[in-house]
Amino acid sequence: MSGRVIRGLVCGTAAMLVLAGCAAAPAGAPTTRGTSRPISSPAPTSQALRVPTTCDDVMPASVLAQIGSGLTPEADLHTAYATSWANTRVGALECRWSNGADGDDRLQIWVTVGPEVTRQGFEGFLNGEQGGGTPAPAVGPDVYTLEMQGRPGGFLFLTPHYGVSGYVFAGAGVTPPADAASLALQQVYGVVSGLPAPSTLWVPSPNLTGAADCASLATESQLDTRGGLPQASELKSDAGEYSTSLFDLDRQVGGYWCTWGSEDQTVTGTISVSVLPGGAEYAAMARPAGSTDVAGLGESAYLTPRGALNVVAANGWVQVYGSGDRPNADELKALAKQVLVNVGYTG
Repeated sequence: MSGRVIRGLVCGTAAMLVLAGCAAAPAGAPTTRGTSRPISSPAPTSQALRVPTTCDDVMPASVLAQIGSGLTPEADLHTAYATSWANTRVGALECRWSNGADGDDRLQIWVTVGPEVTRQGFEGFLNGEQGGGTPAPAVGPDVYTLEMQGRPGGFLFLTPHYGVSGYVFAGAGVTPPADAASLALQQVYGVVSGLPAPSTLWVPSPNLTGAADCASLATESQLDTRGGLPQASELKSDAGEYSTSLFDLDRQVGGYWCTWGSEDQTVTGTISVSVLPGGAEYAAMARPAGSTDVAGLGESAYLTPRGALNVVAANGWVQVYGSGDRPNADELKALAKQVLVNVGYTG
């Protein structure tokens, strides 16, 4: 996870067609009359950043230096699993800095700015996973500080268009200033609270409808007959402490995931399913080395060395995998076909 790159402007206005004749004709060149023909921009294949700022603006070097020495941007934290791409899919700004040390000497700062966060999503995260926070009205409304290991180390806040989380992670051998989290909060709030509304959410065409709960991904009957998991019971799902997108941002696009086990004590395996509409490009980017193509699913599919079946369909990404003795290769493919239907694939 990291900050996304903002696309540059072409001939003065982003996201508009570029008209022929932006540049002046060379001296002496003949002029012609007629109607200029617009040059079509390529259709987008993934979501652009929707937050109109950058990580450098959110946390400039001068502020980073007050918190710790040697803090520089950190690489993306995306994995081969669709759930780690949910914030990216909705155009969130994800910023990470680290001093590059290991273990107890490591110092990190994480800031995520989510576009169009709902109050329900914000308060669910604040009061659920975080267990509440301390209001900071001197900074602004809907601002909360968080304690980590008994000392201030994080913050959350909500503005009319954005929800933000920030954390300062310090190893046992690192002693950042006592006001490190406060410095970060004041800087980030000062930037984000003044931002205009985010840009439009990209909706691909065709598109998957996605899911809003576990039953939308697969029913108990389907998990049994297609996936070989009898008496399926939900173990974890994309909610509360198990949410993999900040403030449930993936709900904006119909993203969801679920893991089931069996109430039959003789069955030790589990099945996990996730869907990320509009996530096709991320599926290609996340493909691990050693993956093999699988025919007959969606528009393309591959199986990772760890046994996760990934399907690209209608610009979306569906992922199915198991643990223990469930499911076998045939069941994995059969269940994936059913999940595709459940989440709106008609191809």
